[in-house]
Amino acid sequence: MSRKIIVLCFNYEPSQFPVEPDTENRFFTYGFGGTFGKLFRNYLKSYNVEVWRIDGYCTPKYAEKTIDNIRYRVFRSFNIARMGYYSRSFLREIKQEFKASDPIFFTVHTHNWQTYQIARTLKGAKLITTHHGDWSPFFLYDTVKGLRKLKAWLGKTAERMTFRNISYFLICDVHQVGYIKKAAPDMKYEIFSTGLDIHRFKIISRYQARAELGLDQDKKFILYVGKLYKYKQVDRLIKIWQEIKQSRPETELLIVGNEARGKWGEEYYDLAINSGAKVIGRVLNTELYKYYTAADVYVLMTLRADYFGGTGIAPLESLACNTPVVTNSLTNYLGNNANEIGETPETEEQYKEAILKVLDDPSKYKNMRESVEKFYSWEAVAARMGTLFDKLNNNSF
Repeated sequence: MSRKIIVLCFNYEPSQFPVEPDTENRFFTYGFGGTFGKLFRNYLKSYNVEVWRIDGYCTPKYAEKTIDNIRYRVFRSFNIARMGYYSRSFLREIKQEFKASDPIFFTVHTHNWQTYQIARTLKGAKLITTHHGDWSPFFLYDTVKGLRKLKAWLGKTAERMTFRNISYFLICDVHQVGYIKKAAPDMKYEIFSTGLDIHRFKIISRYQARAELGLDQDKKFILYVGKLYKYKQVDRLIKIWQEIKQSRPETELLIVGNEARGKWGEEYYDLAINSGAKVIGRVLNTELYKYYTAADVYVLMTLRADYFGGTGIAPLESLACNTPVVTNSLTNYLGNNANEIGETPETEEQYKEAILKVLDDPSKYKNMRESVEKFYSWEAVAARMGTLFDKLNNNSF
């Protein structure tokens, strides 16, 4: 019997998933499911890989295609009153596959009704689930009101009933562990990240990067990459930058990767524009390395009580370009050298002090790209996953 990994995922971003098959195959390959599928296919050659998705927005009732030796299957599903997706055929197929080939099921995301249904259906299977920042119902129950509190209570009940069937949890944030243990006290887990393709981030000089981007060589640049929304506390970053700029007028805030005004997640678009920050907007992924390299420091605000996003991909991308980072999310860094690649502030005032520290003494920070390559490159992530899969197959936990 050949060894098989089946990645189970859902359409978590309807605005980005095509609704029907397209010439670029994004309908099949977009999202975390496709990313994990390609990672396993490229680096774990001893496994056959499939990616199955349930989708409440797609046009075809069922679609299937093999792309680069990965079998993709898409099942149209119902969206049940904001509770999640349901597909009878999807659940039937995973149950049949479990009986037929006993594969490793690798579920994308943890705290949602798709995962609860999968875990209930696959009792006794080799089942892994991954956490990417989603909120536990145990956390939500203590922080929300009304119908959302009822939904959180239902989620708590579902997790207590189903999480015992999950073989292993891959968790991106240390603060999430305690919440999952409320449902699965004997859980097996490790802190993990999806990692990144480090080879995509070319090595060039800061001078060259600024020259190609038309940025002033004599300025100091604080960089933020991502949406301008409340969960990333962009308003607090702008405030800190403006305070720094009063005494350091050569310091600029560079914002890259945001959407246009009015798009979802751009609550602070006008604030950013009116602040005088350099708001670049969307850029090609192939050009991102230039912005990371051009910056003096990358900053990600993660002081909200509801932040469970782990180290984050953007800080890793910055480190891959040898630019130090300032973020509390470094508490999740897999290596033991967080102090030499950046600063880990715990308050807004400490964020300000940490940014100034990096701007004033950049030579202190070292081994940034080497560290990311060791712990977060796709090769490193795949090796860790391969070891985990082998243990599951051999029942050697």
